[in-house]
Amino acid sequence: MKEGADAWYGQDTRGNKGQGEPAGGGGAWGYRTEELYKQFLAKRKILWEYTIQVSLKEFKEVFGQSLEEIELNLDRLFDPEIDITRMYRMEGNRIDARKYISFLSGRGDSKVFDRTIIDKNEEKLKGVEVVFLVSKSRRIFNFEYAVAVISAMLSSAYILREHEVDFSIHAYSDRNNRKDRIDLIPIKRLEEEYDEAKEEEMFNYLRTDWQGDSVEEYQLLEKMESYFSPEAQTKIVVMISDFRGQRGKADVSDEINSRDNRKLHAEILKNQNRNYVFLGVGLGRRYIAEHLFQDSIQITSDNFYNMPNLIGTELGRLILTNHSMRN
Repeated sequence: MKEGADAWYGQDTRGNKGQGEPAGGGGAWGYRTEELYKQFLAKRKILWEYTIQVSLKEFKEVFGQSLEEIELNLDRLFDPEIDITRMYRMEGNRIDARKYISFLSGRGDSKVFDRTIIDKNEEKLKGVEVVFLVSKSRRIFNFEYAVAVISAMLSSAYILREHEVDFSIHAYSDRNNRKDRIDLIPIKRLEEEYDEAKEEEMFNYLRTDWQGDSVEEYQLLEKMESYFSPEAQTKIVVMISDFRGQRGKADVSDEINSRDNRKLHAEILKNQNRNYVFLGVGLGRRYIAEHLFQDSIQITSDNFYNMPNLIGTELGRLILTNHSMRN
């Protein structure tokens, strides 16, 4: 087994834990030093196993409070609209003091009893469906990014379930590295209930099996209708990848203009015209997603720990903006 400073990151990084861009697509993006992540990184095993060797219980012991704060922040984005209808009657149990004083002074009528109705629109998000497409190719496997992806999926799943938004999560790669197929694995199907058992199952799948090759991602968008139900009104797709194509290139401009990304961009535009909404989540220091998607965020070694909040905020904005336009 290869060991030493370049064992994981590749010779081009000179043992610097992936800081910089190795030619040809290898390498990672470096570690943060936040105390929370230090605790968790201490539990890791060798990175070339493509697995995070922890349980959901251990994960939550370290990140539990952080996840709760994320969920609270996202919850505010999804609060149901409150409609307040002011009504006054000549009889009732609750007197409006200002109306009563006006009545006594002869400046108002006898409708002084407050019968205001406060109505929460609990069905505001009915018809929204969200699909997550998560790349699990080994090129982008990096311990901190895998941790951030798991946190983002756990917090997003919790919020969407709590607000009764139907969602699905699919992971994709070429698991056998044969470059002749795409393994698209449904981690959570649209119709499946998201309970504790499904959370455990999702966590276990996202922490393992990152050894697959990258794929031609445009093929994932060729049959968009298969991801959604016939009842969906607002259809949102969140793609999480480095978007470097099936074969990474040394120059970022070559990757942006590669055959894979030209085809991916064409599929995105075609499906946007069919009322699908996309959010591209780019991983790494190559800002490719912003050239492909109308709405995108970039996750780097400087902000990976905030990935759940960044995705949640953008997702909330897209849901509320696009769903309100259709209702």
